[in-house]
Amino acid sequence: MQNFLMQDNDERKGLPSGSNWHRYERCNGSYQLSLEAERLDQVAHKSSAEAASGERCHAAMVPEAVVELEPTEQTAVAFMKERSNDQVARIFGEEPIREIWEKRFWLTIGGKERASCRIDRLVVSKNTGLIQDYKFGFREPDPAEINAQLKFAVVLAALEYKHINNWIVQIVSGPYGVTEAHYDIKAIAHAYDEVVETLARINDEHAAFTPGVEQCRYCPAQLICQAHRDATVAPMTKLQITQLPSEPQRASKLLDEVEMLRRLCDEVETFYSDKLLHDPNFSIPNYAMVPGAIKREVTDWDIARSRLGEYLDVDQIKGAANYRLGDLEKALAKTLKLRSKEAKERINEILQGLIIEKQNLPSLKRRKDFSSTFLDANNGK
Repeated sequence: MQNFLMQDNDERKGLPSGSNWHRYERCNGSYQLSLEAERLDQVAHKSSAEAASGERCHAAMVPEAVVELEPTEQTAVAFMKERSNDQVARIFGEEPIREIWEKRFWLTIGGKERASCRIDRLVVSKNTGLIQDYKFGFREPDPAEINAQLKFAVVLAALEYKHINNWIVQIVSGPYGVTEAHYDIKAIAHAYDEVVETLARINDEHAAFTPGVEQCRYCPAQLICQAHRDATVAPMTKLQITQLPSEPQRASKLLDEVEMLRRLCDEVETFYSDKLLHDPNFSIPNYAMVPGAIKREVTDWDIARSRLGEYLDVDQIKGAANYRLGDLEKALAKTLKLRSKEAKERINEILQGLIIEKQNLPSLKRRKDFSSTFLDANNGK
């Protein structure tokens, strides 16, 4: 069995990466400013539960990989494997193939590594190459026809396998299916020119900043980007309207500004949350990390459904969105005419041994700083 290790940013060597290529194309200045954010230790979007889940799922797609997954992740991976394999069978049939998984390819110019891209699954035969990029989660990806990451990936793959003249690139998603694009030699040459042009622009000392919803969404430089603030904070602080605009273009612009500002605010809170969690000498007046709420989870839903079937019918059990215990308690309360507290106790009895308690992560909250209040009062202020 192969123990698959997560790949981190170190393997990128601080150079541009294909997963960010869409951002580089839209905002040339974001690459160099991201390096500055790292130097200042003020990187936005360092991590998230969704990103960590996606990494685990990607790792588990590799044959024989040993990766610990949550039940929902196991379901997603199994479905994606089937969808991915169906595409390989459709394209290659019984033709002999070679497969490469989760490999990083490098763009070398003038003998120097200039950028890289990790390809999730690469399948090659005598005359055809297939690149698959897996998209876990529920955010709709750019389709393969206009996907900047896949354009960069096919350039690198074509440079590695020069004998292949026909390339197929696919975005493989659970909720959004499969999108596909084809590249011949002429299309690859054009893509190569675009990649080199983008590379030159992002390394220019005067690289332009072009803030926008898509390119700023996960930009590491968001916390220190003046162009982002000029596009969001400045317009919103000058917002002087008696009513929201009904004209579509103005409404769209306002909503874009709101979304960008919201994400900036989220990242500011995340930055200070991390500081409070990891630096025992750091504190902020009126703010503290508050322990997360306790949540209950069922360890085996097959047994749980069997036990609950004695009290609730199938439709009532299915009606509980994602089998949430709170919804099941409401259904049980209605059926047995119990009060909320009684229904919770009854559920605990029915599912005894199947319920575990987990505490959510702490969160940043504003709290009254009584020490400051008392100090001010004692000083007569």
